[in-house]
Amino acid sequence: MNEMVSREKSTQDLGLAMPEGFTRAPPASRSWDRPNAGALAGLMILFLLMLAAPWEISLAESSPEPERTTPMPALPPCAGPAPAQTEPARSRWPKAPLTEADIPAAVADMTLEEKAGQMVQADASTATPEEVGQHGLGSIVKTVPEGDRGTTEAWREMFDAYQQKALQTRTGIPVAFSIDAVHGHAYFDGNSVILPHNIGIGATRNPELARRLAEVTARELSATGIRWTLAPSIAVARNIRWGRTYESFGETVELQRLFAAPLIEGFQGTNLTHLASVGATAKHFIADGATEDGIDRGDAIISDDELRRLHMPGFVDAIERGTVSIMASFSSVNGEPVHGSRTLLTDLLKNELGFDGVVVTDWEGVAMSGLTLEQALDAGIDMFMLVQSWREGLPEIVRLVEEDKVPMSRIDDAVTRILRMKHRLGLFEQPMSSAACAETMGSQAHRDIARQAVRESLVLLKNEDDILPLDKNSTVIVAGSHADNVAYQSGGWTKKWQGAHADQYGHPARPVEGATSIIDGIHRLIGSEQVIDAGVDGVRDDADVVIIVVGEAPYAEGAGDRRAEELVLTPEQRELISAYHEQGTRVVTVLVSGRPLLVTEELAWSDAFVAAWLPGSEGLGVAEVLFGDHGFSGRLGFSWPRDASQVPIRIGDPDYDPLFPYDFGLRY
Repeated sequence: MNEMVSREKSTQDLGLAMPEGFTRAPPASRSWDRPNAGALAGLMILFLLMLAAPWEISLAESSPEPERTTPMPALPPCAGPAPAQTEPARSRWPKAPLTEADIPAAVADMTLEEKAGQMVQADASTATPEEVGQHGLGSIVKTVPEGDRGTTEAWREMFDAYQQKALQTRTGIPVAFSIDAVHGHAYFDGNSVILPHNIGIGATRNPELARRLAEVTARELSATGIRWTLAPSIAVARNIRWGRTYESFGETVELQRLFAAPLIEGFQGTNLTHLASVGATAKHFIADGATEDGIDRGDAIISDDELRRLHMPGFVDAIERGTVSIMASFSSVNGEPVHGSRTLLTDLLKNELGFDGVVVTDWEGVAMSGLTLEQALDAGIDMFMLVQSWREGLPEIVRLVEEDKVPMSRIDDAVTRILRMKHRLGLFEQPMSSAACAETMGSQAHRDIARQAVRESLVLLKNEDDILPLDKNSTVIVAGSHADNVAYQSGGWTKKWQGAHADQYGHPARPVEGATSIIDGIHRLIGSEQVIDAGVDGVRDDADVVIIVVGEAPYAEGAGDRRAEELVLTPEQRELISAYHEQGTRVVTVLVSGRPLLVTEELAWSDAFVAAWLPGSEGLGVAEVLFGDHGFSGRLGFSWPRDASQVPIRIGDPDYDPLFPYDFGLRY
């Protein structure tokens, strides 16, 4: 193994420079599918490099090309009413920056307390609008949806109440509102579109589709008054035991680079001040998908070369696309928590890579990492997500400066970045929310794009005797725990942290308005008279074919960490598949999961087997492919292990012999 990164070394000692031959991704194009002589020459060079060098190095040093660009319908314009004018409509502060060049003078005019306030992100559940006005807080995040605000108007009114108080402070610096919109505006209490999670997006190999999905999310966020999303996650998950595997596109840097830039572009658009655009957050910097044993918030024991080659390129692309913020990872690199690493956050991210946006913590990331605010400030954190502890954190920042433990220059750098982000978002000119995109919330146009993503994400692993596509005129049995469960098919980060089901923390189930379950999609496509609903575990014999939909229950973050031998279906799910197989019914198994599972026996019992990942709200998309309205096109972003002894398994490993290799996917 190459020499490990040591926290005492400087960037020069660590060799923190671009690896030889590394090329940053070119600006995204909407005509990537049009070959030309230069592109063909580039492909030939890439092929020769792959013959001469290790596979993953070749991927890291190339600019990935999508297999195809599928035509997509245009999204209708956001044509709702203009933002309501309030008093004051914007900051009346004489130093309010009209341009980025005005920001240094604005910072110089601020008191220490005003600067510290800007560096604090509180939660809508723990800070009132009055407290925002009293303390000049810089940001409000919504991490605990109450479930009782089911209209876009209710959300806008909530955020506007905070903004009005912010505008009444001496500086009138607007608040930046943010939320975790990792697969659509999935925390919205009402009718919104839930997109496939990133593991499904990776399977599409379609960056243009990813860009459009980000546009959908941006419009729905804007409709509720949110102009900053804490997404996308661009982790490279190297061990499927990790509970956040589904937030990754796949196990290779190839997929990180394929999707990072288009997602940033989709969220932020060509004009960040446009009311249909939102600021993006590339996360989590860095190597959160490389921790030992796939432990969430664990330690990545990796060389500098591996960190740069397999985990950094997507962040470089995100920075070049102008992402307004980057979130530090809960995890550590070679024993050093990222939230406290000056080497990674300042020397590498800010100085070497030239990132001029905001470095934000994760949820109470300083305390969760066992650090102090002083350590995190020294490392380079600019904004602190102090959901529970903002009342203690705010005076602590002031105290650290007054006692000369943190230089004012560090505070000024952070506030400069925060004001720069707010200026780029257009908040100084238009701080109040807008209803312009309200009519697009949960719209059919948005659902059509999401349904296309579902179709393209499905990976066909087995199709014995060409049982698929199924005949629309035939009668089918539908069974399984996930067949009629939108919460299960949507996964974590849906309506609440662990998912829309009644979760392990005692939170009750939440409705997913406007969603279509997989069995509902089948009903809609072939007619209810041809569908026999056998329920969660029923065994029927009155049709020749059964579609069994099973998989993982939802989870998020460390709640989804598993031992290798735990990556299996439940005994009840296995028995269901076996029972239908034993009675001679032809079995089509649809697996709904956030990662590959150990399903060798289930595959043998099935005539067809489909990896559907976590498709979100549009279950009709699954039905459309099973019954042949569209063909399969998805490809695996993860190598599929044969048994627990192969976990983790990754392309390029010695003696690579998975059940299904990376990039596998059958077609009709």
